[in-house]
Amino acid sequence: MLTTYPSIAISGIGSVTITIVQSLYQNKIPFQILCRNQTRFLSLKNSPIGFQGPNGKLVQFELTDHLTMIQDNQEKFDYIFIGCKNQNLSEYLEETKSLLKPNGKWILIQNGIPEQQFKSYKNKIIGGVVGWNTQTLSNHTYYQSNVGSLILGDVTGTKPDPLWNQILSPYIPVVLTDKLSGYRWHKLAINSIINGLAASKQLSLGELFLNPKSRSEALETLTEIKLLMNQLQIKEQVVPGSFSIQKLGEGPGSLPRWISHLILILLGLKYFKIRTSMVQDLDARRKTEIEFINGEVVKTAKELGIPVPRNEWIVLKVKELEESNNTR
Repeated sequence: MLTTYPSIAISGIGSVTITIVQSLYQNKIPFQILCRNQTRFLSLKNSPIGFQGPNGKLVQFELTDHLTMIQDNQEKFDYIFIGCKNQNLSEYLEETKSLLKPNGKWILIQNGIPEQQFKSYKNKIIGGVVGWNTQTLSNHTYYQSNVGSLILGDVTGTKPDPLWNQILSPYIPVVLTDKLSGYRWHKLAINSIINGLAASKQLSLGELFLNPKSRSEALETLTEIKLLMNQLQIKEQVVPGSFSIQKLGEGPGSLPRWISHLILILLGLKYFKIRTSMVQDLDARRKTEIEFINGEVVKTAKELGIPVPRNEWIVLKVKELEESNNTR
């Protein structure tokens, strides 16, 4: 067991970071939540957090002793988890950079490939690829539907400190990697269908994957990204509990098409009611992260001169839905 702990802060509290917080809390690891908003500060201070993990056990915990308004914080940290959306990432980094110790690092747990936006901070960033899904239930309990894992990779191409296994396990299994880009692109491909494609149709995963036409569109989307990854010479690293894009996408190494359809059907049955984050954003008339998911695919493909019509269609459709929401 660790006798001394790194100083850890979290900036941006949502379903993903709450999952990390409950792991730190149950392991009795010191941490601080940096609140940017007084209303959010009071909400977290006055209401206990209810968290239900994939084992069905409900945990409740108070965060009062872990909260500070960011402008009142006097501490510097070894690690700061940044839990905002991609479009707000620059603002969050600017706001917290003075709170890092000289050798401190941000941990970016956004979808997409957020590290590419901040190459000048290369030595200050650890990428975090999230392999679980957590949603807020109607009774305000956070529910983690699958075990998942947190994959951590230093942007410099080295493995992060093995202490993370002790800090987060067993509540969050940790994978330390020197192949971050392989995991990032794999998760990007998965998100391109469970977030991007689902949002373009505003469907739950069950509604999406139990529809034959939508399954075919999902496989087209993955095939485009598979070809793009091969062109970039990125070797896929499969997030634990997920499925290989190289096998699902058409072309060399692919599974028979009926098996690919069967895998998506099983996925739809398992997570039938799940409306993923981008679908929820549209439901709530919020701006989505489509530019950082399928939009990242489109941007990279254009640079290489590779056609990705299905991903382009998804981006255009989600933007149309955003625009429609804004005019209501």
